[in-house]
Formats: sequence, structure tokens, C-alpha cells
Amino acid sequence: MIIDSHVHILPASMRDARDHLAALDPWFDVCHRGARSIVTAEELLASMDASGIDRSVCFGWPFADPDLCAEVNDHLIAVQHELGDRLTCFATVSAGRPGAVDELRRCAAGGLRGAGELNADAQGFDLSSPGIDEVASACTDLGIPMVLHCSEPVGHDYPGKGTATPGKVAAFALRHPTLRLVCAHLGGGLPFYAHMPEVAELCRRLWFDTAAAPYLFAPTAYRAVADLCGADRLLFGSDHPLLPARRYIDAFAEADLTVAERALVMGGNAAELLGL
Repeated sequence: MIIDSHVHILPASMRDARDHLAALDPWFDVCHRGARSIVTAEELLASMDASGIDRSVCFGWPFADPDLCAEVNDHLIAVQHELGDRLTCFATVSAGRPGAVDELRRCAAGGLRGAGELNADAQGFDLSSPGIDEVASACTDLGIPMVLHCSEPVGHDYPGKGTATPGKVAAFALRHPTLRLVCAHLGGGLPFYAHMPEVAELCRRLWFDTAAAPYLFAPTAYRAVADLCGADRLLFGSDHPLLPARRYIDAFAEADLTVAERALVMGGNAAELLGL
């Protein structure tokens, strides 16, 4: 089974209101300027069929406004009920605003399977703030994973680069030892510090998705994560519609992942994480 662990979908009504949303939300604006598209659940399914992907893990968008989060969550609850044989949907809550835990519990009761992608810079919280700790504790209580947007502290600038860098992510993860935490975008490079024994110990209980990694890292990065942290810690995620699946599949081959490792990365690890 091939599972894309990091995909963004929104209702068609939000695509039609793109300019309005950009005026309301600076992070949405900067990340959707130019040609970046917005896709619906139905359009995603067509893309999955064309790429041979069996299932996708779907996020909305990390809006700062709780009302916008709730609007997307309502849509994803409906998508989960209608298309749950192909799509696994997560809730987005604004951890810097009141009511985030209540919204997360509502969404879990409605059938959503995790929290994410949460984004400190987009949503106005810090990884040391009480709000995100409360959301993390709620995820643990509910038995659902959290996906956190992470950014590397060096290298080129780009729309969407943030301040949730490896040191902050590691400190957050250490405060929540039983949280099933997925660090998006290869954790901003956190696994590469796993030459340090204490970091290796931490990383071997986290997951790292590959979303947008072809823009950031050479294919050797995947081999390094597998060697330092274990191939069972790596999740294929495309960040669709940002990049097509083929970019990742080619990179995994170039990284010399074995057949068994590719099977884990391309779906086995996500299936275990999500209980599929």
C-alpha cells in the first residue's frame, strides 16, 4: 500500500475565496501567491489514481482564525465519512487561541484521525507556550498523532520557512514523551543531529515526513535519516499540490533505500502509525 502522509485539501468555496482569505491570513497569502494551487478532495483522488497512491493523509490549512479552522474541519469530517476508504483526515486547531482543545475533541468525536498540520508561525504560538502543550496533551489523551510544521535553521529562504527549528522541536517532544509526533519537512533537519546519542534516542520515537524535502535536501538525506534514526521513522509525504509523488519516488531510489526500506517509507510506517 502506498500512503501519502502529507497532503493539503480545502473546500472549493475557499478556492473561490482565495483573495479574501489571503487578506485575512498573512501565512495563507505568502504560501499561495503565484501558481500554487488549491485542490479539493475529488481532485486529489484523481491525482492519486494517476500516481498509484492508495491512501492520502489530508490536512486543511493552519489558519490562525479558529473560525476558519472550524470551517475546514467541518468539511474534512464530511470528507472522512464519504471517502474514508481512500482519505484519512486530520483536524487543524489554532493552538495560540482559546478553544483549541475543545475543537480538537469535537473533531475527534466527528471521526478525524489526528491533529495537523499545526504551524507555530502561521498560527501565532510558540513551541514553549501553554496552548500547544494543552493540544499535545489532548492528542495523547485521545490517542491520535500530531503533525507539526518544522523548519531548518540554515539555508535559503522561501515562502513558508518558519522558526520551529530543531532545538525547539526537540524540547517540545521531550516535554511530551508519549505523544505520537510527526515532524514535517524532515523535522527541519532534527534527525541529522542524531549522531548525538540523546538526540538519536529522541528521534527513534518520532516520525519525520518528507514533505517539500526535494526543495531543501539532497536525496542523501533520506539515507541519513534511515541510518541514524531507522527507516521505520520516515514517512513519504508529498505536500501535494506543491510537488508530485514522482519527485520523491525517484529520490528514494537515488538514496539507495532498499526494497524493504522503501516499502516502509512509502506506506508501511504510516499504516502502522494510523492503525490501518
